Amino acid sequence: MTSDVLTVVIPTYNRPDSLRRAVASLVWQGAARSGFRLIVVDNSADASARLTFDTLAEQAPDTLTLSYLHVPEAGVANARNAALKALDTPLVAFLDDDQAAPTHWLEQLLEAYKTFGAAVTFGPVHTMLPDSVTKHRAYFEDFFAREPNLSPGYIEKPFGCGNCLIDVRQVPSKGAWFDTRMNESGGEDDLLFERIRSNGGKFAWAANAPVNEFPLPQRISLKYTLRRAFAYGQGPVTLARKRKPRYDHLIFWILVGGAKFGLHFLRWLALRVIGHKNRAYEADKAVRGLGKIFFWVHFRFYGTSTVTQVPTQKKQALTTASASTPANDSSPLPPASEMARR
Repeated sequence: MTSDVLTVVIPTYNRPDSLRRAVASLVWQGAARSGFRLIVVDNSADASARLTFDTLAEQAPDTLTLSYLHVPEAGVANARNAALKALDTPLVAFLDDDQAAPTHWLEQLLEAYKTFGAAVTFGPVHTMLPDSVTKHRAYFEDFFAREPNLSPGYIEKPFGCGNCLIDVRQVPSKGAWFDTRMNESGGEDDLLFERIRSNGGKFAWAANAPVNEFPLPQRISLKYTLRRAFAYGQGPVTLARKRKPRYDHLIFWILVGGAKFGLHFLRWLALRVIGHKNRAYEADKAVRGLGKIFFWVHFRFYGTSTVTQVPTQKKQALTTASASTPANDSSPLPPASEMARR
């Protein structure tokens, strides 16, 4: 593999610590020896990731081609679409800025792609929580993870864009990939994967290509996860509305939502009364049912509504200035000379 084959895209929004960790994990990839391209898409209004990117680019080995894009128009769909306009390789992999990849992530994704030739190849996501999280810990670990009990091979259901490899040649060329109407609510990739499916594209599972996700502390709360669960529950209804409208499908999913809400709300209530540790799971399922009923209600999770590690440009500059100090950066990039010896 060479840098003419694969590009990795990392959208980021005011998260210098997470961005450093994500990029460092790519530098350690076995695939980095033969090279690939990396595009960091800064979705902040004030280009707050620029200094961090410049530091990372100086430390990266010559086998990697790093590019920086500033996309001030808020929204994860805007960020990803901008990266695709700059893309000139047949394969693109997406890594979120709160994720980090084990050493052979890209190699395993590419191996699965070579085996199955799917339009989109997905890998697992493992949740990395701080030790201080004890209440509802199992629920939070499951919520942020993507660990279905699947064997390597073709799958029917697509997953989220984080940790996936897409063959650009198998994506229908009509229109932008990611739905900008979902810029701040999420689900911007649902219609993309539906287009691929409708065009005869296949999905595959790379069980040996996990990434680790480090949820921001502000997100490790029921207030956040239940709002996200509500939005996830809206997914089937959104597809029924925004594809070719099928009102029979819409009514079906509303009825499904009502049934799910009624069943799981009663279960949650019973577990809440006895203080059962798994009650959050039932609350999650009940709220997903509500999302199908109240399909027109939208929460915001990205762009100007996202939680960040850096609220101001001044703090970003201070953080970046101290990035060279090991105490402030648990995932420094290895020197280029060390990378060359691997």
